[in-house]
Amino acid sequence: MTRPSRHAAGRSPRRTAEAPSRGTAPNAPTVPTAPTAPAAPAARPAEATERAARLDRLSVVIVVPAVLALAAGLWDLGGPPPWRDEAATVSAVGRTLPQLAHLLWSVDAVHGLYYALMHMVAGLSGTAEVALRIPSVVAGALAAAGTGAIGRALGAPRAGLYGGVLLALMPIFSRYVQEARPYALTAAAAVGVTLLFLRVLRSPTSAVLAAYAAALTVLAYLNLFALLIVGAHGIALILSRGPLLQWACAATPALAAVAPLAWLGSRQSAQVGWIPRPAADDVGRLAVQLFGDLGGATGPGVAPPTWALAFFGLAYAAVVGVRRARAARRMEEPALENAPEPGEEHTPEPAAGRAGGPGARAETPGHERAGTPAALVRLTLPWLLVPALVLLAASWTVHPVYVFRYVFCCVPAAALLAGAGLAALPPGLAAAVLTAWLGLSVPGQLATRGPDGRQDDPRPVMALLAAEAQPGDGVLFVPAKVRKYETVYPSVFGRLRDVALARSPEQDGSFPGREVGARVLAARLDGLRTLWVVGHTGKNVLPARRRALVTRTFAPAGRWTFRGLFVDRYVLRHAHRSNGAGVGK
Repeated sequence: MTRPSRHAAGRSPRRTAEAPSRGTAPNAPTVPTAPTAPAAPAARPAEATERAARLDRLSVVIVVPAVLALAAGLWDLGGPPPWRDEAATVSAVGRTLPQLAHLLWSVDAVHGLYYALMHMVAGLSGTAEVALRIPSVVAGALAAAGTGAIGRALGAPRAGLYGGVLLALMPIFSRYVQEARPYALTAAAAVGVTLLFLRVLRSPTSAVLAAYAAALTVLAYLNLFALLIVGAHGIALILSRGPLLQWACAATPALAAVAPLAWLGSRQSAQVGWIPRPAADDVGRLAVQLFGDLGGATGPGVAPPTWALAFFGLAYAAVVGVRRARAARRMEEPALENAPEPGEEHTPEPAAGRAGGPGARAETPGHERAGTPAALVRLTLPWLLVPALVLLAASWTVHPVYVFRYVFCCVPAAALLAGAGLAALPPGLAAAVLTAWLGLSVPGQLATRGPDGRQDDPRPVMALLAAEAQPGDGVLFVPAKVRKYETVYPSVFGRLRDVALARSPEQDGSFPGREVGARVLAARLDGLRTLWVVGHTGKNVLPARRRALVTRTFAPAGRWTFRGLFVDRYVLRHAHRSNGAGVGK
C-alpha cells in the first residue's frame, strides 16, 4: 500500500503550485502558505513555455517559411537574364505535343514530365520569362513549408521553423527558384517524398506505401539523379530500425517504373557529354553551395555560419542523446525495484512529471530548448551526403555526371541541420545569429538577380543586334544549339536570315536543328552585305571550314564579348568581289 501514497505525494506539489495561477490574488487577505511563495517566479517560465508553444504550432512552422520563400522568389523575378537552359525550356514548351514527343524521344527524355507541365503553363500564360518561372517560385514555397513540416514531424518544430526560414532565404535557393527549369520542383518533390518516408517509418500501411512509391516515381521523372534520395532513405531507415521489408516493397515498384526512363536517358547520354570530370575545387564549391551560397565572389556569404550552425546542431543532438541514454539507464533500476507484485495494479508516471525525478532535467522544455532528436540527424545526414557522394564517385570512376543542380534537392537537409543548431540556442541569441545570417545573405541575393547571376547574359547581345543589325542580314550560331535563343527573342532574330539552317529544331526533334553543308552555305552567303556570328564564349570561333568560307567573302568588322556569349560582325569584301584579291586577309 506504499505505492499509492508515493503517487499522491508526487501529485500534491503540482496542485499547490498551480493554485495561485488559477485565480488567487496576490493581495488577498489570507495568510500565505509555504507553497505559494514561488508563485511569482513560476509565472515567467509559464509565459516562456506559452511563447514557445506558439512557435511550435503547425501553422507557424509551415506558413512562415512558405511566405518568406514566396516573397524571396517573387522579388525581381524578371531580373535574372534567361540563360541557355531556360532557352531550352522556351524552345520545348512552345512546340505542339507531337513535336514535343519527338524531342523527348530524340534528345531530352529525362525532362519530359517537366516539359509536359510547362507546356500546359505556356498554353495558359505564354512563354514570357516571369510566367515560366512562377511554377518554380511556387515549388520553392512548398519546399520551404515542407522543410518546416519535416522538423515538426521529427519532434523538433523549432528546428523545422528555422530550417525552413534559412532555406527560403538562401541565395542558392533563390538561384534555382527563379528560373524556368525543373530543379525547384525537384526540391519540393524531394521534401514531399521525405515527409511520406517519415509516415512509412511510423505507419507503413498499404496506402502510405503506395503514396511513397508514386512520389518516388514523380521525383525521378522530374530529375532522374534525384532518385538517389532513395538510398539516403534506406540508410536512414536502417539507422532507425524501421520497417525495412515494407519500405523495400514500396521502393521496388518505383525503381521498376523509372527503369524505362533510365534506359532511354542512357541512349541520350550525349546530352551530358559536356560535363567535365570534377576537380578538387568542385568539391569545395559543393560544400559552399549545399549550405546556401552561390559559390562565387560575393563576400563571405552564408556558408560559414551555416556550417557552424549545422555542426552545433549535430553536437547538441549528440549531447542530448547521451544525456537521455544516461537518464534512461538511471531509471531502469528504480523501475525494476518498484515493479508491482503479481495481481497488483500500478500506473507508472513519466519521469519528467515526477518532482525531482531522475529524468526531469533531461526532459524539461526549459532545459532543452530545441529538443533535437537523433531522428533528425539520422534523416538529414544521409539525405545531405548520399546523392552528392554517389554522383562524385560515378564521375570519377565511370563517366562525369556531377553538376550541382542535380543535387540541389539536398539543400533542405543542410537547412534542417542548421535550423537545429539555431533552435538549440537561447531565443535572444538565436534571433541575433539569424539577423547576422540574413545580412550576410544580401550580397548573394543581389548577385543572383544581377547580370552575373547566370552562365549567360543574352540581353546585351539582343540590344546590340536590335540596334545594329539590319533586316535581311545573315546570322550564324556557334555552336548550333545557340539557336535556342531564336525562340526567346523572335523579334530580334525574326529580322535576320538564319543562313545555316536546313531543318528547323521542331522538325528535327532537337534544339539546334539540322544545318546545311558548305556548298549550300556558300550559296546562301552570296548576296549578303553583313553577317553576324553569335556564339558561346567557351567555343568562340567558327569551325575551320566555315571560317574559311566566311572570310573568303567577308571581312571582320567588330567583336563584342558578354557574359557567356559573343558577337562577331562580318561585312562584305568589296575588293574581293571586284578583283578577287585579299582572300583570307
